[in-house]
Amino acid sequence: MFGMLDYRAHKLYLIMFGIPWFVFRWMIIIGLPFIYYGIGLKVADIRLLQIITSLIALFFIEIIVAIAVTYLEKFFMFIFNLFVDVISVDERTKEESLSVVKMGDTAIKLIEIGKKHPKDWNDEDIAFIHRGFFAWFFKETITHRLEMVKNYFIENPTVVFNEWNIKDYLSKNNLSMSIWEHLITNSTYRVSAISYSITIVLLISNPWK
Repeated sequence: MFGMLDYRAHKLYLIMFGIPWFVFRWMIIIGLPFIYYGIGLKVADIRLLQIITSLIALFFIEIIVAIAVTYLEKFFMFIFNLFVDVISVDERTKEESLSVVKMGDTAIKLIEIGKKHPKDWNDEDIAFIHRGFFAWFFKETITHRLEMVKNYFIENPTVVFNEWNIKDYLSKNNLSMSIWEHLITNSTYRVSAISYSITIVLLISNPWK
């Protein structure tokens, strides 16, 4: 075992597990819909029963895969930690350092922003939140939301900064994220939407009939 700073360990983690994880992830996204569809064809002869069987298979397999993915990620980190002693930088906690190992500079910036009080957010912090291709579609909405939160805490210094107060403020001022923003900007929801869309296309078109 050898020691390595958390932000440098990120590069090694990508080399060791980045490609296998990417391949496995897309195999799940694209492959599972065909498994759901195939199970329906195998189990039932009547079209309606095939669809129902496929949807039941989707429900149970999704649970199994979610558990498998969670443990696979932990397994990757376990193997990594057998060889590398991750050294925290900038007084980061162990959990924060592990997130840096997995996400690199993105995690570092998110940790930095997370430790700031909203009244101390600057333009760079706000711009970072709406970085990326998918968040770009909601750039104005996200920027407006964050600036409103910042101004709220500046104008109300006695209000305690916590998640509940932020959610309460957003809800009362119609600033909460829309369903479409959740779906498009959240990678988990996004890949689920892709997988479900493929499933729906297969069930409707029934290409293996």
